[in-house]
This record gives sequence, C-alpha cells and structure tokens, in this order.
Amino acid sequence: MVVDKKSIAECNREAWNEAGIYHQKARGNFLVEGFLAPDFTTFNRDCDHILRAKLDEIGLAGKTVAQLPCNNGRELLSLIRLGAREGVGFDISDIAIEEARKLADISKLNVKFERTDILDIDEKYNNLFDFIYISEGSLQWFPDLNQYFKVVAKLLKKNGNILIFEIHPIALLFETDFQPHNLSLNNILSYFEKGPHNYKNGLDYIGGKKYDAQPCYWFMHKLSDILNALTKNKIETLNINEYNNELANNSTIEQINTIPLSYTLIGKKK
Repeated sequence: MVVDKKSIAECNREAWNEAGIYHQKARGNFLVEGFLAPDFTTFNRDCDHILRAKLDEIGLAGKTVAQLPCNNGRELLSLIRLGAREGVGFDISDIAIEEARKLADISKLNVKFERTDILDIDEKYNNLFDFIYISEGSLQWFPDLNQYFKVVAKLLKKNGNILIFEIHPIALLFETDFQPHNLSLNNILSYFEKGPHNYKNGLDYIGGKKYDAQPCYWFMHKLSDILNALTKNKIETLNINEYNNELANNSTIEQINTIPLSYTLIGKKK
C-alpha cells in the first residue's frame, strides 16, 4: 500500500490525467461553446441555488479569488462571471490545467491556472486572496487536512473567506466507485476508517465510463476532522449547513433523503 504523501499525490495526478481524457470526450464541445457566451456559467444544476445564495452572502464583487483544486477551471471562470475581479486556479492534473487555460483564453476572463500539488503552491500567492472556493469532491484527496487548510490559511488575506460546498462524509460511506449518483447499501465503508481507499473503475464521473484505471487514493474525513483542521489553522466557521438532496437525483435508494448528502461551510481567516 502506498503511504508516502508525495507518492500518493503522484499516483492521483496520473489517475486524474487519465480520467481527464474521458471527461473531455463525454463533454464534447459543451464548455468551449458555453464560455463563448458572455453570460454562461456552470452553476446551473438544480442544487446550485444553494451555492448561489452562499456566494451572495459572501459577496464576490471586486474580489481576488482562488479555487484549489480547480479541475478544468469551469467553476473558477464562473465565479469571475458572477462578479469576482480576478482569479487563480490550482490543480495537480496536467490535463485539467491544459483545458482550464484553453477555456480561459476562450472566455477572455481575468484568470490564470497553475499546475501544482496544492501542498506546494508558491509562496508568492500568500495573503493574496479575498475568497477561496472549495468544491465537491476536493477534500477526500488529501491525507492530512491540517496540511491542506494550512495552505488555505496562508493564501487568504486577513478576514478573507472560504466557502466549502462539498459531498458530505456520510455520503462517501456508500461509494464503491466514483459515480456520485450510484450510491449503494452494499459494502458500506466505515466512517472511522480513514483509508486510503481506491476507486478501481476509474474517475469518469461525467460519462460514467468504467475502465482499468491507474491506482488513486482517497481518504475518509469525518466532519469533526474538517472542523478541527479549520480551527487549528485559525479559520473561524461562521456557518455550516447540511442537505439531503445534493446528490440524491437518480438514486435508487429509497431512504436516501434521510441522510445528509452535502454541506456548505462559510469560514473566515482570523
């Protein structure tokens, strides 16, 4: 089993590079054509009214924003469309960053993208950002959340905000593959077993293609782990809300609405 953090990061980089090719095939020209339109954003799912309300609560106007990890940049570009002044996206995947830079060129938005391990972000970005966005499916890839939020705290300006809009750890108990809507009551994971866990059938959550995938490693973080890591790094939790419908669409589990599936958290650097 891989235990070295650098080895884990490298394995995950290769796995996401592999998955990125499947993602691009599944999306086709959707994002390229979308970002040619001046009013296009990717915040258009049924659940995104929750996210938009939280973004309005924080306020984006004139702010310098970051997303880590940023995947292919679609959400960060959308934040600029919603009023942020400029942004930087960080991700470990070469394929994702290549696509993000292409979308930035197409959209003509004030955004740049850095290919890097999140834990190795250059110090030139310290104390630069008013706001950092952490989206669903991000935190599980980091073995040590204390290290991750230490980076977040360094990047934030004093009194800067974070917004976490994430898969609830309870929802991860049911994952036997990387299909967010394919929750199963079979082979439930332990909430208390950190891992690492491995998605053996690939990371194509866009097209649902299963393939003999490169090994990748993710980690179960209890909600208390997340809150304690924030506190340790002097990020105050202003509010946290849990929801039962973020990932419930198309689920075959009748009881799925009885458990939390997603949450939002707004924090502020002290």
